[in-house]
Amino acid sequence: MKEADMLESHTIQVRVQAMAYERRKEKREDYYNEGLHPVRPSYLWYVDNDLLRRNNLICPQDYLMTRTKPLKPQTRVKPNPARSTITCNMHVSREPQGDGYTQISSPKMIIPEMNELDDSLTVDSSFDIQKKKRTPIERSTQAKPRPKWMGELSANDRAEEKDKLQKLKDRHNFLRNPRFLPPDAPQGVKSLIRRRTKLGKTEQGKRRMEEQSLTDDPIPVFLANPAVVFFSSYSVGHVYEMTLELKNVTSSCQHVRVIPPTTPYFSIGLGRFPGESGILAPGMGCKYTVRFAPDSLADYEDFIVVEMQAEHPMVVPIEARRPPPVLTLPRVLDCGSCLLGGVKFVNFLCQNVGLSAGTFCIIPKSQWPASNLRSAVTTCFTEQPPFAVSPSLFVLQPGEDTVVEVVFFPTTPGKNCQVFTIVSDNCQVKDITIEGEGQLIALDLVSVSGEMEPPAVGEMHDMTAEHFVHFSPCNPSSVQQKKLVIRNNVHLELYFHWQIMRPNLHPLLPDEAPHPSHIQFHLATDDVFQISPLSGILAPCQDHEFLFTYCPKELKDYHSVCHLVVRDVPQLPTETSENGAPQPQRRGSKLTDIIVMEIEVKGSTEPYQVLLEPYAIIIPGELFIGTTTHRQFKMWNRSKSCIFFQWEKMNSRCHIIEVEPSTGKLEENECFDLDLIVTGGKPERVVTSLTCHIEHHHKPVTLAVEVSFKGPIVTLSVPSVDFGLMRLGEQTKTSLLLTNTTHLQASWMLEERLNNQQDRYLSQLLVEPCRGVLPPLATCSIDLLFRPDSCQHFETVLELTVENGTGCHLSVQADVQSPQLCLLNCQLLLSELFIGVPVEGSVTLFNQTLLPSHFTWMAQLQGKQAALCTASFEPSSGTLGPHASMEITVTFTSHTDMELTEVTALCEVQGMMSPLVLGFLASKAKKLNVSYSLPSVCSATDNQSSSLVLDFGDDVTLQRPVTKQLLMTNQTAIPAPFTIEAEYFTCYAPSSSNPNDQSQKSFIYVKKPLHSVQAKKVEEKAHAEFVSSLLAHGKGAAFFVMPGKGTLGPFETQTMDITAFTDMWGEYRDNLVCKVGDLEPRLIPMQMTAKGCPLYFQITGPHPDDHQNQGPVVHFGTHVSGGDTVSRSLRINNPSLFDIRLDWETYNVDPNDSKLIDVVVAYGDAFPLKDADGSELLAGALRLSDGNGETAWDNSHTPSSDRTSSSCQSITRTKDTEEEEYTTEDDCEEEETCPYKKKLISVHIRPHMGNFSDYPYCITPQQIVIPAKGSSTIHVSFTPLTLSGSTHEARCVGLALGFMSLDAKMASCVPEKVGRAQGLDLEPIRIDLLAAVKPAVLAVQLEEDEGMLEFHASAGYLLRGEPEKELVVRDFDITQTFQLKNTSEMPLQFRLGIQPPFSVVHPRPRVHTSTSSNPPTSDSQSLILHPQHNVQVKVAFHCSLSLLDHVDQMDEEAQPNVTLVHGTSGQRRLRFQQNLLIHYSNNTLQRVPLCAHLDLATVGLSTDSIDFGTCYVGKTEMIEVNLYSHGAHTDWKGAIEGDSHVFRVTPSCGFLKSKELRVSRCRQLLQISFTASEDREFRAVVIIQSLLVKTPLTLRLQGRGSFDEAYNSDQITL
Repeated sequence: MKEADMLESHTIQVRVQAMAYERRKEKREDYYNEGLHPVRPSYLWYVDNDLLRRNNLICPQDYLMTRTKPLKPQTRVKPNPARSTITCNMHVSREPQGDGYTQISSPKMIIPEMNELDDSLTVDSSFDIQKKKRTPIERSTQAKPRPKWMGELSANDRAEEKDKLQKLKDRHNFLRNPRFLPPDAPQGVKSLIRRRTKLGKTEQGKRRMEEQSLTDDPIPVFLANPAVVFFSSYSVGHVYEMTLELKNVTSSCQHVRVIPPTTPYFSIGLGRFPGESGILAPGMGCKYTVRFAPDSLADYEDFIVVEMQAEHPMVVPIEARRPPPVLTLPRVLDCGSCLLGGVKFVNFLCQNVGLSAGTFCIIPKSQWPASNLRSAVTTCFTEQPPFAVSPSLFVLQPGEDTVVEVVFFPTTPGKNCQVFTIVSDNCQVKDITIEGEGQLIALDLVSVSGEMEPPAVGEMHDMTAEHFVHFSPCNPSSVQQKKLVIRNNVHLELYFHWQIMRPNLHPLLPDEAPHPSHIQFHLATDDVFQISPLSGILAPCQDHEFLFTYCPKELKDYHSVCHLVVRDVPQLPTETSENGAPQPQRRGSKLTDIIVMEIEVKGSTEPYQVLLEPYAIIIPGELFIGTTTHRQFKMWNRSKSCIFFQWEKMNSRCHIIEVEPSTGKLEENECFDLDLIVTGGKPERVVTSLTCHIEHHHKPVTLAVEVSFKGPIVTLSVPSVDFGLMRLGEQTKTSLLLTNTTHLQASWMLEERLNNQQDRYLSQLLVEPCRGVLPPLATCSIDLLFRPDSCQHFETVLELTVENGTGCHLSVQADVQSPQLCLLNCQLLLSELFIGVPVEGSVTLFNQTLLPSHFTWMAQLQGKQAALCTASFEPSSGTLGPHASMEITVTFTSHTDMELTEVTALCEVQGMMSPLVLGFLASKAKKLNVSYSLPSVCSATDNQSSSLVLDFGDDVTLQRPVTKQLLMTNQTAIPAPFTIEAEYFTCYAPSSSNPNDQSQKSFIYVKKPLHSVQAKKVEEKAHAEFVSSLLAHGKGAAFFVMPGKGTLGPFETQTMDITAFTDMWGEYRDNLVCKVGDLEPRLIPMQMTAKGCPLYFQITGPHPDDHQNQGPVVHFGTHVSGGDTVSRSLRINNPSLFDIRLDWETYNVDPNDSKLIDVVVAYGDAFPLKDADGSELLAGALRLSDGNGETAWDNSHTPSSDRTSSSCQSITRTKDTEEEEYTTEDDCEEEETCPYKKKLISVHIRPHMGNFSDYPYCITPQQIVIPAKGSSTIHVSFTPLTLSGSTHEARCVGLALGFMSLDAKMASCVPEKVGRAQGLDLEPIRIDLLAAVKPAVLAVQLEEDEGMLEFHASAGYLLRGEPEKELVVRDFDITQTFQLKNTSEMPLQFRLGIQPPFSVVHPRPRVHTSTSSNPPTSDSQSLILHPQHNVQVKVAFHCSLSLLDHVDQMDEEAQPNVTLVHGTSGQRRLRFQQNLLIHYSNNTLQRVPLCAHLDLATVGLSTDSIDFGTCYVGKTEMIEVNLYSHGAHTDWKGAIEGDSHVFRVTPSCGFLKSKELRVSRCRQLLQISFTASEDREFRAVVIIQSLLVKTPLTLRLQGRGSFDEAYNSDQITL
């Protein structure tokens, strides 16, 4: 109860405190009546929330927002109605404005300033309450707290204040226009988009409803749509528009004013209002068009200020922002390491993962910012050494990627870093850093196993080796190894290999650098030092072990240098910069192998030191025959390694001497006890030695043994040896035979008899072997090697000692000499000399000894006058045999006119101390003299050479060059320049004097090797161009001299090839002008007669042979009898520089014609000029201008010709009798110089060509002029004959002759130079004409040459659908095509006929209109094929299920066109044969064979019955059966008849088709299961049916059920 009373009292107290506070607030609000600050609930400030929670009661904090209780009431401000309010200050600006109403501020500076005031509605005019001056009362109040009663008004004052307040309320108590009140004022306009809440009644009891906003935000007046004007996709150069709508969301009409954007990229148009007054009613809006014109793809921001009758203006943001492209390229591109001078390519994948496309440019950082990117990007890559980036400009769409290739080419060691800038067209810039490290090859030798022994003082060592590895002395064939550790200090893999070279042992002074000429690289060939591994890869920054092996094979010192070679190291060539300093080259570095480390290796060998103790065993006394005697001795090994020894056994018929043990191993510095066993077989005294072979030791160890036996006898094959003559420094060798003449084993020794032991070591004669053991009656060979050390006569004696036997002596002698040469004539006399002209002489060298000697002549002469002459010797060096002589050719050249007597030449002889000396005696010098001759005359005098004539012949073919030779001989030894050219018919080669040179030059530009045919064509084309350039002067002929200029050598006879080129017929005369040195030019006459035809037909091309007048053979082909006239156009080309007129005549050739010749008589011109009407032109009508031969001839005119043939054609050309005939002096001179002039009457006899006629062949125009370097076209027509009742082919043979004439004056004759024949005097151009007439026929062109059109189909294609679904039988067609071609010259009309199952698919018959003179009868089923056209005929073979019925009908009745064919593998097919009939309009028939093959399906089972036997009831037994299919694929479906409840087939249906191509057989596995249901026997039949197989397959099944546990077994499988 106490707690309840306490809570109740607390609640009452809180309510009283809150009511008192709210009363004070309400009084102030009633005084001003502005409604700006409504009363806030103060109940929660005084309630104790903790007390309520402890008693499980709801406190205000659970459902109201937390509000902080004011610490103390604010100081009461005395009201002053004259003071300006905050609203007044917000609407009054102290700054001048354009409209004088509102101040424009930045959107960031527009912040409400009155929302935070709680107790006062007015502030000082300066807007700074805290800075106002305090009154003395306020200062005292703050300084000293006053009592509470002193701050309250008295009762009179309170009543007076209430009266004043009431008067003020009455004065302002009127209805206000809500348009001029703020939206959040109590009496302001209502918002159309926000709800209002209702408050309770006031404390005076007045029921007044006030509206308050749900939030503290200011109430909007206008609503912008969109709230943010946003442009997302834009490009440069375009203008974009967007509509901004401002809607009035208050309950009263509002004015609006829009301030445009501040940036030049945005603009705003005039507003569109719903009315004309510009006032927006509630809910209505106005629209403004915002335009955006970007000058780049950057981001833009701006705003639009909307001014209205509210406290603050509204700001509408404007944004233009494209979604930027985002590249996945990292900021740091690491290229890794690269050797200096090398090039490393690193690819980085760059993908655009942004939402917009972009164009990116990569440039060096130093070039950014650039005024123009086009000037910055000039190539496909950007370069900033030592890096290059490609591509420098690329475009990426969203999601696209590209590969950025970075090329790193370091030129300086160390880390390289460059910064590149990526600039996007979206005005985004990103810097990327490319790093890479350039490195030099750096290898260190870390360690060497064993002791490091430096080279001894004075020891020879390699000049360039950096390290020295010494192996301790060892014996031959022993092995020593040292391990070397080499460190790779480079961050790259290095490919290496070792090379073992010979050392460069050139002595050097201290601090002396080796000369490059002393450094040579030769591979070591002894193969003693080996390195493992020999090649491989040095991993970056790792240590690598190498095993050096030393294995000597001979007894000598070995010295080599091991080169560590790094492969494929780029070189860094240097280029010279502008200032002359070398700079590294960045491109095109060559790869080479360099030596990075040289390790000098040395090793020495020592011979095996094997000692015998004792070294000889002498058995005193005599031994009995057959008695074995043992003698002990020791073998010591003083070598550096262990040895393996093997003692030879002396085992003969009589004596046995051996050592036990005979083999063994002896370690270093150890001894071994051996036992000598001697057994004698014959009484004699034996002195011998036993040989002990040491492995890898060339010299064996011998043990001398002396015993008394009867010894053997050994003889030599020769009594003496004579080595003959020898050269000092050489050695010789001979072989001897030792023969044991007894039956006893002989131990022998052959050595030189010397005075003392020193001479033995200096002996010049070596015997190998010098001792040995001969079996009884055996023979052995020994070698004598003689090595002389001085010139001498050598004599010595060799003594042959036989152990316990009889020996002999051998005499040896030799002669040793050195070379000695001499000159038989020590002076050379030269009588006839020319200055600067070499003269030859000869001297003789003689060898005075029997030894071949080598000599060498010195190139420099000696003596006072040596500088005035030169000499050479041939041969300059050589070898002279014993007592032989050699003639030396001396070429001497004098450069002065003085006598030369003080000149000598030296000859050095190998082996002689002093050289040989040759002296020269030369006299003085003469003039230039040249003679000319022909090759047929050996030489000619001046008188004879003056009558020389170069005659090229009277029958020179056009376009065929003819070459004549002229010999030009220099009678002196003075060379002279010469030039030779023609006087009138000159020609100059364009580039080369030889046409073959031009063809060779043309091959240079061919990238691929030419075929022989192509090369020949290129050569022919080059030759034609060469000849064309020579004849470009237009004279018809040219004489080309080869060589045209040059130098005529001393006493030289040069052959000049004068080649005549012609492109026009005629008789030519000219002079050859020869100029040699300073001599007077010499003129040599030339003459030539050229024949042939310069014209050629385009269809045949030019004829370089003798058949130039032969034209083409025009084949008109085969035509239908009585057909239309056929015409052929022939183009005639004139490559010459003259206009040529042709007059054509046609003839028919009769094979039965017996005429032989024709006589043609002409009066005047045989072929006069004709006008357009075909009439002859008068002499006055013919005009020649400037000798060019142009006439008033119309080439397009075709004159008519009606003439008949006769055996003797008389053509009479009459002239007008009134025409005056006159001649001038020039004409008389021309008649004398030109032999071919117009004659009054001419008679020509020629072979009979045929019968002159213009039917059936005719040429139009009959007279035509072929312009120079041009062409003209003639038309040859053929009118087919009409055959009368003949079905055979009729051949028409004819010919046409074209007679050539020249109308130009200068073309026909040039006085004293050229004259040309015309008309009947020339051989005409001939065209052979052939044609045939026969019935038409179509050519059948099949795709395969098998004589018939074949079809191949499979019956399996009748089944359509998926194998898992139901199959449907549908017909199908197989089509084949062939071509019908009309090879005749006339249209052919025909129709096609065919029978099922074949049909014609294309072409569809339709009516055609014939253009022939005799068109065939029109038929609705006819086709027309034009001449030389073809038509594609498509024939279809229709395959249906009904065709399979022919298989069952084969046995019933024979089908004439259907055959059943059986294959070897069980396949079956149906063969259908028919003919496609072609019916022509002339009732003829043509057949095309057709054949179709249809593959049939054949199915079968691997067995026809299955017996499951006895099975356990309820247990499933399974047997597998194969279902086979041959031929076409087919479906199948199985059904069980009988006891189907116990048998089951899996699967029950399927589709048999092979998965492999060209495989016609397939199978499917069927699982037959049996599950017995009771104890009895079950039977069933499986029937397998197919849509394509008429007869089904059956499979009989049987099985029995049983309850016996014995049948409970596993699955059965067949």
